[in-house]
Amino acid sequence: MKALCTTLIVFCSALTSLKAQESSLAKANPVKFGVFAGLNYTNDVSAYSGIKSLSSFLAGVDIQYTLTNRTSLHLQPSWTQAESESNQAALSISTFKLPLLYRYYISPNQKQFFVQAGFGYNYLTNSNLRLRYDIYCIQAPCPNLGPDTPSSNKSAVSGMAGIGYTIELGKISVPITLQYERNLSNYEFSPASWLDPSKTAGGPTRVQLESFALTTGINF
Repeated sequence: MKALCTTLIVFCSALTSLKAQESSLAKANPVKFGVFAGLNYTNDVSAYSGIKSLSSFLAGVDIQYTLTNRTSLHLQPSWTQAESESNQAALSISTFKLPLLYRYYISPNQKQFFVQAGFGYNYLTNSNLRLRYDIYCIQAPCPNLGPDTPSSNKSAVSGMAGIGYTIELGKISVPITLQYERNLSNYEFSPASWLDPSKTAGGPTRVQLESFALTTGINF
């Protein structure tokens, strides 16, 4: 009888503890928000070699959904603008980015080092490419940049992967992330002739971008 009572007490205690844990998990909000900003360094990896590397500022919002103690999903709408000019071309692009990332924390108990990967949707809010021509003229100044030409396609999908470290400061955290991104498709520019802007100067110029971004921010 004594053994039965002891068993019942242990069972009730375990059940009470389990209910308390379930209640605590139910009260914990899996959705968190944050902001981030940093530097973005972009290269053109297409066959066309006339575009110089672009450096830009990147800023956005981090919407986090916790899956487990070691994993989470991150939706990170952001915006960046960059310009470059070389001996062959001048490029200006403004991009709205919408990445969806899966983050995995390497340490099970302390959320510090992490790796992440995912896909992004990139939309050009503004884009202009101007090709440089060799022009012989009698009277200076001689224009050698063609007319502004926007990209014929505005969107591209990209693959992303990165590593990072999180600094925990009480109820807030500060993630530091180094991320690589590469577009899986090209932007196509059909430059207009500087003599007759209604006509194109040859075939389209294809631009495929890859970038490295170093960002930090605050998650609440």
